[in-house]
Amino acid sequence: MKVVRNLRVTVLISVILAVSACGFALRGSADLPESLSSMAIEAADLDSLLVVDLQRELSASGAKLVALNSAGASTLKIQSETAERNVISLDQRAKVGEYELHYRVVYAVDSADGKELLRDTPIELSRVYSFDEQQAIGAGQEEEIIRTELRRDVVRSIMDRLQRIQDPDGALEDRESLK
Repeated sequence: MKVVRNLRVTVLISVILAVSACGFALRGSADLPESLSSMAIEAADLDSLLVVDLQRELSASGAKLVALNSAGASTLKIQSETAERNVISLDQRAKVGEYELHYRVVYAVDSADGKELLRDTPIELSRVYSFDEQQAIGAGQEEEIIRTELRRDVVRSIMDRLQRIQDPDGALEDRESLK
């Protein structure tokens, strides 16, 4: 019994050492540049789920969220946010078989002094899912789950991009710098 317990402890310690040796770390909050330590969000709908998720992530990253046009605050501008559902396939009875959910966000970032830190940057994501009219309630729930995942993926992409913004006194960044 004691041998089995010692073996478990040894295996657990070995796994922990191996994982930490390879550089693995749990994903934490993003470390934002100093120029983004105080931020305002500009959007057509400040109560949208995208803005709420962004506010949560920015706060978790240590950014101070302030009102729009506050002195010393950079601005994250959500230029547009669109979600579409398109029919991808029909079955033999001309009933919908698959849908594609398409989510597109265009955003930009300005420094506290109004300089463009990041020009209009689009993020486009899509997912295809099967639709079964016999399980219409479940399909509606599946669609909502996929929409939530798409929105969270967009928020992660925006936060990743914000981490890489250079000092406002440096060169202007644009989408081409990512390629």
